[in-house]
Amino acid sequence: MYIIEKEHLAFDDVLIKPSYSEIRSRTVPDISTSVAGMSLSIPIISSPMDTVTESEMAIAIAQSGGMGIVHRFMTPSSQIMLLRKIARASSNAPVIPAIGVGDSERKRFSDILNGMNPYNINAVAIDIANGHSLLMREMIDFVKEKTNGNIPIIAGNVATGEGFAYLAEAGASAIRVGIGGGSICKTRIMTGAGMPTFESVVDCFKTRSSLDEYKDVSIIADGGIRYPADVIKSIAAGADAVMVGRILSSTNETPGGYYDKDGNSIDESSSLEKYKKYRGMASSEVQADKRGGLKSGTCAEGVSTLIKSKGPVSSVLEEFSAGLKSGMTYVNASSLQKLRDNAVFIKITKAGVDESHAFGTKK
Repeated sequence: MYIIEKEHLAFDDVLIKPSYSEIRSRTVPDISTSVAGMSLSIPIISSPMDTVTESEMAIAIAQSGGMGIVHRFMTPSSQIMLLRKIARASSNAPVIPAIGVGDSERKRFSDILNGMNPYNINAVAIDIANGHSLLMREMIDFVKEKTNGNIPIIAGNVATGEGFAYLAEAGASAIRVGIGGGSICKTRIMTGAGMPTFESVVDCFKTRSSLDEYKDVSIIADGGIRYPADVIKSIAAGADAVMVGRILSSTNETPGGYYDKDGNSIDESSSLEKYKKYRGMASSEVQADKRGGLKSGTCAEGVSTLIKSKGPVSSVLEEFSAGLKSGMTYVNASSLQKLRDNAVFIKITKAGVDESHAFGTKK
């Protein structure tokens, strides 16, 4: 047994210390970024979950400047149909499928490459719970071989700088950072494994900064993003973008129908208060829907819930983008790189967390 005595901090444990600023307007900061060689005008990526990202979300978030990754919990032919719809859209939305690992997912990726002709995919996301693994390395090797290394790979998830270096050395262009931090993920309470997402981002950024050959490998903070402040803290800690599910869930563009507060299906035109389903991809519900139930000897590491309908995704993205820009003015940061350069984190107490919230904002 090895005990690590160092504290590992979460988003709520820290604040960014305000400093002198010469920025005259909250509209001035530039929040554009690059992820796996793709330019984004906002650093927000929608998660490859079956209640978050299909073609409608991918197109809509691209119109706001971000990007979406189409989930893999469907047949390859259905995924190809959605990817082709994105490719045909006039929004110039990045076309990015998620795949898993193993023989069936190798076939999925081969089918996607064949089925997307004459369209191109801009990247591929290899999406598994623990990306710091032999299975991930083998899948990266397979994708590189199939594409001659010409398609950027988004890989993950990892929780440590060691995991980041492992996937960067394997050939990933962007790495999802965070294990067990999602609002519908119960990995930590089921397995005892994980790290606070904030601390994971710090660790991966330190590793990237120490290894010049990986300086262009993007860091995507993934898990636990609830407020614009969490986006700001992620990027100040070293992320190039954040991946989100909860904050986009139940917007108009997410897949699935509407429900009342008791979970009964209702029509979109209903006068009742409307909800949408949001569920973890390792939940027992997804396993039952997509795979005939949990495999013997395994446990569910996700949950399912209903979230009140939020309206168009553009409104949510505008709120989070505005919060990011506003936060940057408090540290005289006109760009995301300046935010990383200028930000100084302070540790706060629970009383400090309570003091930070206005009435009704705590989630």
